[in-house]
Amino acid sequence: MGDAIRVEGPINAAGLSMSIETGKLAALADGAVVVQVGDTVVLSTVATSTPREGIDLFPLPVDAQERMDAAARPPARSSGLKSAPVGRPSLPGA
Repeated sequence: MGDAIRVEGPINAAGLSMSIETGKLAALADGAVVVQVGDTVVLSTVATSTPREGIDLFPLPVDAQERMDAAARPPARSSGLKSAPVGRPSLPGA
């Protein structure tokens, strides 16, 4: 694997910064990038293969999970009540 590449810069007047880094994680993937804005970090990976004949679109499954913080507390917007999850996780625009 080559050297890691990192680009960072401000994205708004309030001083919020975004960084994009590639070449450091997921060495077995054909492509991987880590994007960070504030406290939010997203790892996106891509694996490719030779295309199959007659298929021009392959549906992309998405699995979104909400995690607890390092102190094992639920996220701030959670009510704190212990109950079963309601429905499936959803993504904007999905």
